[in-house]
Amino acid sequence: MHSVKRNTRKLGLTRGLGVGLGRTYGQTWPMSLPTQKTLVQVSGGPLSVFHYGDGTGTPVLLIHGVTSSNRAFQVFADALIARGKSPFAVDLRGRGDSNNLPGPFGMANHAHDMAAVIKHFGWNKPDVIGHSMGGFVTAALVGLYPELVGNVIFADGGVPLPMPPGMTVEQIMPFVLGPALARLAMEFESKEAYRDYWKPQPAFAKGWSAVMDEYVDYDLRGEAPHMKPSTNPKAVEEDSRDLFGDDLITRSLQGLAKQSLFIKAERGLQNEENGLYPMAVLDLVLPTFPKLKLEFLADCNHYDMFTEASGAEKVAQIIYGVRP
Repeated sequence: MHSVKRNTRKLGLTRGLGVGLGRTYGQTWPMSLPTQKTLVQVSGGPLSVFHYGDGTGTPVLLIHGVTSSNRAFQVFADALIARGKSPFAVDLRGRGDSNNLPGPFGMANHAHDMAAVIKHFGWNKPDVIGHSMGGFVTAALVGLYPELVGNVIFADGGVPLPMPPGMTVEQIMPFVLGPALARLAMEFESKEAYRDYWKPQPAFAKGWSAVMDEYVDYDLRGEAPHMKPSTNPKAVEEDSRDLFGDDLITRSLQGLAKQSLFIKAERGLQNEENGLYPMAVLDLVLPTFPKLKLEFLADCNHYDMFTEASGAEKVAQIIYGVRP
């Protein structure tokens, strides 16, 4: 184990927050960077785990999506800290500061890594919140290591994605991975150029912020003018195969011992209506997972449910209630 202390930086962002019964509160939201990075030994080398806050509170493990990193949770971490939690966000194998870890990848291997994190810190059944592909990692974790985790929360991820009729996993993968793999193959001459790539994305229609600057800056690696995103394309390819009806994920969700939240964002990856999980699909799928409790997250998309202040606060309220 190796720990590195880092300075905490607070980013002030003033925004109107819609909560409760249509009431609007104008408030300055602090956005935190991690206060400490810990290297946890896993198969193949060290996995990077980032602690947000001053160390007090009940630990919560946060698991990001397929090409994301711990920085997806900057805003959400503060919402958790306000509720007496101590957030720890990983960089999954093949991403961020863990991008030098080799394969094999896949949900089971990520679950083994998360179990190593929990054991390393000596936590007693922490809550685990997984976003997007992180929800699938969470499902694998609770399926393989039920004795290690407390409540598990699936944030717009974790439920197997529906396969289009007549298609196989091999046939659909180019459609699923094409845009992501194209970005991972690109080079950017500067951080500003990478920001300019992200800013027009429909998912960020509510506006750009210093939080998003940090998110994309952290993702970019190398030296100008040949900088590249941190995610290993091989990790994306291997991991994405587990998102379509993998037996481990299905068994894990069917075997949940207690009620667990599945939070569906109203809008999708491109801010499209219906979202990543259309209600028509969930109406068919969720009855096969009787312990999942659906919570609908209005006026948020797959990204800004965590990267934007009002979305992160709504998610925290769904899980832990209002701020004390």
